Amino acid sequence: MADTSGKHRSTQRRRRRNRFPATSAREALFESLLQSAPDAIVIINQDGEIVLVNSRAEQVFGYDRGELIGQPVEILVPERFREAHVAYRQQFIDEPRTRPMGIGLDLLGRRRDGTEIPVEISLSPLTTPEGILVTAIIRNISERKRIEEELRNRAHKQAIVAQLGRRALTGIDVYMLMDEAAVLLCQVLGVEFCDVLECRTESRSLLLQAGCGWKEGLVGRLTEPATPESLAGHVLVSQLPLVIEDHQGRKEYRIPPRLKEHGVRSTAYVNIYGGERSFGVLGAHSRRPRSFTLDDVHFLQSVANVLSSAIERKRHEQAQRERDLIRAEQMVALGQVAAGMAHELRNPLTSIKGLVQVNLREAEARGLPNEDLRIIEQEIRRMERTLQTFLDFARPPKLERRELELAPLVERVTSLIGGRAGKQNVRLLFDRPPQPVTVSGDADQLQQLILNLALNALDAMPKGGELMIRLHAPAQNEVRLEIEDTGHGLPRQLIDRLFDPFVSTKETGLGLGLAVSRRIAEDHGGTLTAANRPEGGARFVVSLPADSNGVTT
Repeated sequence: MADTSGKHRSTQRRRRRNRFPATSAREALFESLLQSAPDAIVIINQDGEIVLVNSRAEQVFGYDRGELIGQPVEILVPERFREAHVAYRQQFIDEPRTRPMGIGLDLLGRRRDGTEIPVEISLSPLTTPEGILVTAIIRNISERKRIEEELRNRAHKQAIVAQLGRRALTGIDVYMLMDEAAVLLCQVLGVEFCDVLECRTESRSLLLQAGCGWKEGLVGRLTEPATPESLAGHVLVSQLPLVIEDHQGRKEYRIPPRLKEHGVRSTAYVNIYGGERSFGVLGAHSRRPRSFTLDDVHFLQSVANVLSSAIERKRHEQAQRERDLIRAEQMVALGQVAAGMAHELRNPLTSIKGLVQVNLREAEARGLPNEDLRIIEQEIRRMERTLQTFLDFARPPKLERRELELAPLVERVTSLIGGRAGKQNVRLLFDRPPQPVTVSGDADQLQQLILNLALNALDAMPKGGELMIRLHAPAQNEVRLEIEDTGHGLPRQLIDRLFDPFVSTKETGLGLGLAVSRRIAEDHGGTLTAANRPEGGARFVVSLPADSNGVTT
């Protein structure tokens, strides 16, 4: 058999030679890999001299290769750190180890022009016959730091807007909110001045309603024309933000004297949007030329939107107060008229009712038909109840407080409506705690309150149903009484106005019963609320302060 071992070894040697390039080829490959690296690479000897750099290092630090070779590596370190860096470098040479990139150090590099850049550095030692070489891979993280700073600034601005929004929801005075917003804008944007200009429709001008940085006496007094040629006027007309990096040389807008006197060079204005018209403008100003970024403008607009919501709410509340005042005056006048009419009508009705009752008794004694007289008497009584409701609303009786139990009042009401409930096939239920529940109040008025709610419940169930009255034991110094029915429920469009006078769910209702009932509850220091039950029907809840003696056991 032929000896093939020598031939096999020769083949292996050829394969190894083909796998590893010759020395010159390896150097070319190393040089190619070095130059194609995405990060800067600087190789130094054990004396701290730079022996090799790649083209990326030239770009990052702004040096030519010839300017770096042979120089101490400290040329790439800010001057204030160089002395300490020499000690760190020697320590690394004495105890060489691989240090990975991104270990949380805040490192800076120095460019040829003296500017400093944030960097991350990884170090790798290499032992050679000539001594230790250290490879430093340096990554310029300026862009990453810039993005991180932008994200931090944006988060901070969002937090400021949220803070102002929460302040607005607390009901803070809108002008105080404007003052706080102005101070925060100056701090966050790093400007010297901020202003809130409020539109004055009657004079087509803008009032410096709030601001920061202006001379004393201007805020709250100074007005400026709102013409389209002015900075703020242009924003009002265009409804768009306006940013001017430097007022010098700009002639398309009329600069207000206020800005000139304070040396303002740059301005950013945004609109404070309103419903039908703008409320005004919000601005930030600086004495130095500066570029307001898109993020700055968005922040300014977000603050303006918070102010807009606060102004809108203030105006709505003011308009509601004016409407309430007018309505209160109307109700006073109506109450006076109603009381006069009720007194004028009660006397003749009393006389008519007396004559009807006399004739009714005579008709019954003689065996004559009396159904018509009974109907007349019932209608007169209904008219009297209506007049009494007017009187109760116009001039509520004075409370006569005493300690009383609520359960007997409820039982009295159920006995009063028991006959009608039976005719309507309505089941009456009364759920009460085992111990007596006492309150301090007027028995007649509280009975009237419960009776009004019970009668309303019966009106909602003409074809039968269930009326449940629940009396709860006192909890947290409060007594709750719930009246529930299985009727058609309350119209959604009327729930918010249900307790307003002359608002009724009944075609022939006066809309005074619930108004009187709520007033009785409030006169006793309690509340009366209404809602629809999820399973159908309505629920009225009376809450009253528990008697000081609490529950008798």
